[in-house]
Amino acid sequence: MSLMATQSKSQFLTDVHAQLKRRYKPKPDRSAGRLSVLEAVVYGICHEDVTREQANQALSRFKDQYFDWNEVRVSPIAEVQEALADIPDAQGRAERIRRFLRQLFSKTYGFSLEPLTKKPLKEALKVLHVYEAFSSDYVTATVIQQALGGHAIPIDSATRRALERLGISDSDLPSLRSILERAVPKNRGVEFLELLEELAHDTCVEPCPDCPRCELRKICAYALERKSEANHPAQANQSAVKAAPTKAAAEAEKPAKKIAKEAAKERPSAAPAPTPTATPAAAPTPTAKKPPAKQPPPPPKSPPGKRGTDK
Repeated sequence: MSLMATQSKSQFLTDVHAQLKRRYKPKPDRSAGRLSVLEAVVYGICHEDVTREQANQALSRFKDQYFDWNEVRVSPIAEVQEALADIPDAQGRAERIRRFLRQLFSKTYGFSLEPLTKKPLKEALKVLHVYEAFSSDYVTATVIQQALGGHAIPIDSATRRALERLGISDSDLPSLRSILERAVPKNRGVEFLELLEELAHDTCVEPCPDCPRCELRKICAYALERKSEANHPAQANQSAVKAAPTKAAAEAEKPAKKIAKEAAKERPSAAPAPTPTATPAAAPTPTAKKPPAKQPPPPPKSPPGKRGTDK
């Protein structure tokens, strides 16, 4: 569907924010900069496509179970993976975290990126984008929001799904994030994101959202469409009704075709035209013998003493 104008979009997302606050209790406002740049990178890797609670617990385990980040850098992947516990794709995330720490150490011989917080945002990002972890837009937005003091709203697949159902979409992820950042003020960005994540992991789930239990069902494009289909089943099933006669006719033809096929099997098939082949000569048929022709009767014999003829 077409995107709304910026002003309408802002008002719509303001309504979304207000209604989500009625459903979910907002967490205390967390100001940007509560994490170091390094911690924000690790947090972003842990948080993408999982709940905020899972990401917070994973970051806490790294801080509690390891002496410092250098110990994480030199640990086997299996040990780093244990800190991620039940987070999906724990091995892949562990490899990304350790790779980032090794790249950071090879470039700076340390584990501090805090001087970047004093640079302009664009300069800081230019420095950070040499690290492989920043190929993820979600990690980049998380670091901007949580460590560099900028305005960014990280979007993963779960929050993107919820936004698209609400009617806010874009084929390009950074462009979609820009839409939100223009419509949602910086001072409400963190709270809005947390409420949107609550929605995405509570009712707006895959494969089928729980629309009747959702606080946004009266303004959500997806929920309104489902309600319209439920209230007008004839319109929703119009195409199915049109296709029904054709399908019924096809089903009706099946028994007749089956009977005809079976009958064809039972009928003796027409003898094929004989193929000219060399055949043995037929034995001559015996013919009936003709009876002998009748001989004319012999002439009568002359009486005795009258032999010859008178002269």
